[in-house]
Amino acid sequence: MIRLLLAPALCLVALFAACSSAPKSSSPQQPEPPPPVTPQVVSPRDRAQIHTDLAEGYYERGRMDIALEELNEAVGLDPSNAKTYNVFGLVYATMGDNRQAEQSFQRALALAPQDSDFRHNWGWFLCSTDRARESIAEFEQAARNPLYRTPENALINAGKCSASFGDTAAAQNFYRRALAASPNNPTAAYGLAFIAYKESRLADARGYLRPVMLQTAPPPEALYLGMCVERKLGDRQAELSYSSQLRNRFPESAETKAIPTGNCE
Repeated sequence: MIRLLLAPALCLVALFAACSSAPKSSSPQQPEPPPPVTPQVVSPRDRAQIHTDLAEGYYERGRMDIALEELNEAVGLDPSNAKTYNVFGLVYATMGDNRQAEQSFQRALALAPQDSDFRHNWGWFLCSTDRARESIAEFEQAARNPLYRTPENALINAGKCSASFGDTAAAQNFYRRALAASPNNPTAAYGLAFIAYKESRLADARGYLRPVMLQTAPPPEALYLGMCVERKLGDRQAELSYSSQLRNRFPESAETKAIPTGNCE
């Protein structure tokens, strides 16, 4: 390109002398101009999904105010997006607005009744608002969906909610099903260990706790349960190991503060 641009200028400086005496040659072809760029148009539906995804991120970071702003933008663009209402439900539930949360979850399920994530979230809302018995059918429906990628989550929460109203047999069944879906799942294993301990099946409780202790950082409630199991089994060294881990890893936890009282009931 530099040579092509300089050639006419040189001819002008020589008052066309050199150009007139030079052999005639065909003028170089100019490159075709690039086609005009067509701006990409984002549909209202896609924009609504973007706002919903942003809202979900803000919800996970605890910014409910900004999450609501994004959700209101989303629903204004596409009022048929089921995920928008599911996230609305999560946000309102966290804020303690149970009426709005229930309406949002119900709207999400009306639009996408087969979505197991929505079904699971609705079940957990029911369980956490003193409607635990109603929640079990929701968790069951979520877990039985062959397309659900994490059925163990619904089964574990079904176990927790069953235990909350005293149905330990159902709770154990749900925890075992969760372990079948996700072998060595620490949350399901802890649930079984806790029930076994309460039923004085101490050897079973110790066995169920093993996968829990394989975690990088076992939670304080599991360490405390392990301490109590070993105390009742008479293994003083194992008991001290659990209590030491509690003091070192979770010095301010309620479980650590309960160690001096020795309350394992």
